[in-house]
Amino acid sequence: MFALLVVEGLIEASGLSVGTKLPTPYLREREPDLVIAFKYHPKSGRPIPYIPASSWVGVLRHLLEKYYNLPANIPRLVRARKIIAPIHECENENDKLKCPVCKLFARRDVVAWFDDAEPEGAEYTITIRGAQVEIRNEQGALVAIVFLKDEVTIPREVDRIQIPVGAIPGISGDDTIGAEKIMREGWRLEPIPRRVQQVSGIFAINAKFDISRLSVSDIRPFFIGLALLEDYYVGRRGTRGYGRIKIGNIRIKIRGPAYYEGTDGEIEIKLPEDARTPRGILKQWQLVEQKILEAIKKLTK
Repeated sequence: MFALLVVEGLIEASGLSVGTKLPTPYLREREPDLVIAFKYHPKSGRPIPYIPASSWVGVLRHLLEKYYNLPANIPRLVRARKIIAPIHECENENDKLKCPVCKLFARRDVVAWFDDAEPEGAEYTITIRGAQVEIRNEQGALVAIVFLKDEVTIPREVDRIQIPVGAIPGISGDDTIGAEKIMREGWRLEPIPRRVQQVSGIFAINAKFDISRLSVSDIRPFFIGLALLEDYYVGRRGTRGYGRIKIGNIRIKIRGPAYYEGTDGEIEIKLPEDARTPRGILKQWQLVEQKILEAIKKLTK
């Protein structure tokens, strides 16, 4: 019988930098180097910051590949050169069903899907304070802050940098000169000042697993991935201490066909209070798994 296992939780984010170089709805005139991803909230119609599912789930999958020591084997073209990207995927469907990572993330018959992480709440109030944007929910709680931060960037890929000859003191002409030659001649590349956007706050995550095609034990690696995320980061410039997250208030629900037919068909698993974090769930996995199996049995009667 069709049934979904739903995992909900809250991410406490600190200094995330995700998104694109498109102008931000609130700080457009500032033209920062990088902007936080914004989306239009369906109820209020106002743009709110969010963490794309591709960001947090992509990092989670990458960390699980490291955890299970799975080889990178996906070819990719980078600057016209074929390289092996740091991504793992089993070649055939039978191998995928045996792989703890591909079983969840790489099957053609999709068995797991994930939502973007949005600020906790249903309705939002936006307040702009100079270079800072505050987002509060319907209860008045401050759930997200987007702010600008002054930084510098240091040129690292020397072979790709071309500088106009006329911009170099003592050298004239209309051509360009490579940065490597400049450094050989005694010049050095200076850091480039920039303003970047970051977001901190409380974001709700949501993951769904088709347990009519998965066993409960198949979902355990997802919680391992969440635990790994807490020791890693999401977004850019994580090596500088940004993008750190903490995950808590986890809830697990089972939904059957009746739920989607509009009647009932949802059971929430009563987790112990110390099993509301990824590591807490893993520490008591046998108990959590037993409760999930009992709920599935009750739902399918």
